[in-house]
Amino acid sequence: MPLPRQCFSRRTIFSVVAIFIIVTVTVTCATYFTLARKKHHAFDWTKVMSSRGDVIPDFSYAGYHNSAIILPSIAAPNITVSFNNSVDVRPAIQAAIDSIASSGGGSVILPAGKWSMTAGLNLSSNVVVTGSVSGNTVLSLSEKPSVPVFTLGSSNTAKPKYGFRSNITNDYVPIGSSSVEVVDSSGFAVDQLVYVARIATESWIEANGMSNLVRDGASQTWIPENKRFMTPNQISGVYGNNITLKIPLTDNIELDYLQPELIVYTPPETNSEMGIQDLSIEVPYTCSGASLNDKTCNSAAVHFPSWTADSWASGLTLKGFNKFFQIDQDATRITVQNTTMNRDKDISGSALPFDIMIQGSQVLVQDCEQVGISSARCFSVATGSLTPGPNAVLRHKTQSDSQSIYPHQRWAQGLLVEDTSVATYFVNRNIKGTGQGWSINGGVGWNINGYCEFESPPTGINWCIGCGENGSEPKGNATLLETGQRVEPQSLFQAQLQNRGVYRDDSSDAGEKGDLYHLT
Repeated sequence: MPLPRQCFSRRTIFSVVAIFIIVTVTVTCATYFTLARKKHHAFDWTKVMSSRGDVIPDFSYAGYHNSAIILPSIAAPNITVSFNNSVDVRPAIQAAIDSIASSGGGSVILPAGKWSMTAGLNLSSNVVVTGSVSGNTVLSLSEKPSVPVFTLGSSNTAKPKYGFRSNITNDYVPIGSSSVEVVDSSGFAVDQLVYVARIATESWIEANGMSNLVRDGASQTWIPENKRFMTPNQISGVYGNNITLKIPLTDNIELDYLQPELIVYTPPETNSEMGIQDLSIEVPYTCSGASLNDKTCNSAAVHFPSWTADSWASGLTLKGFNKFFQIDQDATRITVQNTTMNRDKDISGSALPFDIMIQGSQVLVQDCEQVGISSARCFSVATGSLTPGPNAVLRHKTQSDSQSIYPHQRWAQGLLVEDTSVATYFVNRNIKGTGQGWSINGGVGWNINGYCEFESPPTGINWCIGCGENGSEPKGNATLLETGQRVEPQSLFQAQLQNRGVYRDDSSDAGEKGDLYHLT
């Protein structure tokens, strides 16, 4: 009996099956991405405004060259150092640094291998120290570091020269403002460096509830009366008595409380275009866990002193330090990225050490990780007293809630903490320490899915947006928006960059995260 005739050709059947598979995959993907979009709620950060006009600060100016250009590759000319099995390679490295600096700058390339050295290397402008291209350059300290291992810049204590000044006359200048009114603009000009200066008056201290701090029967001083605190900026325009500033303000200014001024300044000699990258530094007999009073064990692996600008640390593996990075007041436009910090011992007592201490402004810490033992307590990233913003911490990782991101004391301004599960605290520390009190104003948490406490001071405001995705409801009286879910854009920092016309390429062939930028 003959077989029945096939109604459709095999080609037709295969085509129908292929179309079915394509439609199924398309519908499945569309459903997946629709659900993903629902999980990350769209949020217009540009419309966030307090009742007094405060808006989210622009953190995108943090980092090397305001994050407008990428970190440079290995500079030419360069010197490749040969160590010849020296018991201390520091003199050879310093000689190479001095030689390349005297010729106008370049790179000092350290060979692969594990090399014994003592701390105390100093870089000057236009010098980069990098590990071997093949990797595996390890600098092993033969003594505990009583000085920083690498200092990028000069550790002089020179002060800036002050020039023309004029009182600010606005009754209130909100966070995020880019202009101020002054009594007299005759001495101001475009591109001048200026400080936005305020004085901590008795009435301002009282308004923040900081005038009667007592610990163990002793009075504590939060900020001394008449203490002047200053935020660096640059003039972008002069229009009559209206002065526009390059970087939007990260602190609010109340005329009745703070006696604000705009002061022109000239910095002392600065050092810039310095970097350290792609190498390991270790303390074999660990300093992690040392008492903070131990003068032989509390120097940083990498130190950015005052008047260091446009410099960076990248791709480092650091082990056994009690402080890994120190960034001083008046250091600016610093990037620390793609670095692992191994804290391999817990500290005794209640005074905690810092992984990264920020006291300068426009500092960007991104894609760094604290590893080691999960019980090693510390402030993984902290700001110091009156630290000016903007500063930003992106995608930071730690081992447990024993490590935190924690503005440490006394009215730091303008810190962004973004896309992290690290425990984060923007709070009133009250009588802790020596009366550390309100630690931060103008701070923003963005898409934090770890434990977080956010409080706003009486005369200021902090925000936490998209916080608590994993069920860790943010605590505190700060402005908490879209809690319990992540928001879009996933990165406030990147969105603010794009708002400035700077576009980051995060594609896989772009190298490390955030390596390429395009200016429009």
